[in-house]
Amino acid sequence: MKTLKCIFIVVLLLQTGTMVAQDNPGTNAKGSFGINVNPAYFVLGGYSARGIYHLPKKWSFGLNIEGGFELPDDFRDSFFDDNQAIDVDWDYAVGLEARYRFSDATFDKGFYAFGTLGYEGWTVNEIGTSTGLSFDNWFSSIGLGYNWYPFKKKNFNLGLSYNVIFILNNTDDQIVGNTTFNIERVIPPSLVPSNIHIGWRF
Repeated sequence: MKTLKCIFIVVLLLQTGTMVAQDNPGTNAKGSFGINVNPAYFVLGGYSARGIYHLPKKWSFGLNIEGGFELPDDFRDSFFDDNQAIDVDWDYAVGLEARYRFSDATFDKGFYAFGTLGYEGWTVNEIGTSTGLSFDNWFSSIGLGYNWYPFKKKNFNLGLSYNVIFILNNTDDQIVGNTTFNIERVIPPSLVPSNIHIGWRF
């Protein structure tokens, strides 16, 4: 059922983008579609997939699906209250993203600002026991990114972004086994870039 909902959202975004492009004719009234992945998530044993539709003027809209790995200690301490008695699995995240491009290109070349609204799931395990607890929450984020197209043909691209994440619910104290924990309300950007993207624009 979740897969069908995701497919429906992607189709709706693409249709909306096409309609807006038709209503705003210009020197290039045709939008374009791109995909990208975060390779760091695959290294950690998870997955990452992002589909983005670029409208002809300034805006892009996308769907992000990622997660499926255990958070390394540094990232766990960023998301959770520095509790050394737990391990945390990031089960999944699904987010809708909007980007505003600062360049005049009809795709996300150069700098852009973005915002995301999404839903994610976690599994928290008490270290040294078999006790675990699963929960989920809504989140939003805002940030800045940069996309670089290294070749003459504007298909393959590399990107880097930083964002602040706001957890919108389920931030109260929770208990797993004998351990109390909570997810932080605000997760600041990491000094080590976690949002690295490798992409292709069709």
